[in-house]
Amino acid sequence: MKNLSLFVLTVVLAVSCAKYPEGGLRKLAKGHIMGEWKMNAYFMNGFDYSDTVLVQNFIETFNEGGTFERAYIDTAGAYHSYGGGWDIAGERTVLKIFADSTYKLTPMVNNTATNFTIDRLTKEDLWYSFESSNGTHQLRLARLNKE
Repeated sequence: MKNLSLFVLTVVLAVSCAKYPEGGLRKLAKGHIMGEWKMNAYFMNGFDYSDTVLVQNFIETFNEGGTFERAYIDTAGAYHSYGGGWDIAGERTVLKIFADSTYKLTPMVNNTATNFTIDRLTKEDLWYSFESSNGTHQLRLARLNKE
């Protein structure tokens, strides 16, 4: 009986403390994601391709109630801003972004994805990835400080 109780306690703790592969607790996902985030790195198939990114000042904002905003400057210097919605699904492992537009991330990647895998979500970091014909793409964003 003692072993059974210990086993049940271990399983409950393991399930309640589910983590993302690169850090952060799943149970805190909705609280951590809300706010303003700026992309600081882009990886493709595990390699840093940040120097190929075509957009500057790429900022995503996740608001309470499921509204979403994305803003960036393209290579021609034009400012783009649009909205949409967001949600977290799949046992808090999938970030769904319903944006009103797509964007060209690199010369080879036009992002049309709406479902992203959350790889890391803490108070400071949001890393999510998506699959396309040329591999796995991961955007790494850092929380912008509130003034």
